[in-house]
Amino acid sequence: MSKPKLRKVNLAKRKEQRRKAAAQLEATTSMIMDHPTDCCMCKKLFTRNQDTVKTWMVTVAEEKKTVRLTCPDCWVTINEVIKCQE
Repeated sequence: MSKPKLRKVNLAKRKEQRRKAAAQLEATTSMIMDHPTDCCMCKKLFTRNQDTVKTWMVTVAEEKKTVRLTCPDCWVTINEVIKCQE
């Protein structure tokens, strides 16, 4: 009885990992593409330009399948609350 070649086993394992990663990336990307158009806390309107794209934060909760968009001011507030709770 011959053993399977280690290279073939690793190749199949890596191929399956790549498939799973690609599927997860596709699911996350589709969720982000359907992001909200306002801040989740203060309801400030998100206008897409170079500055807002760099400063606003997107949070993806994969288990709940939700995407939240947060303005920089509210993001600072959220981080302060988290630091106080720790």
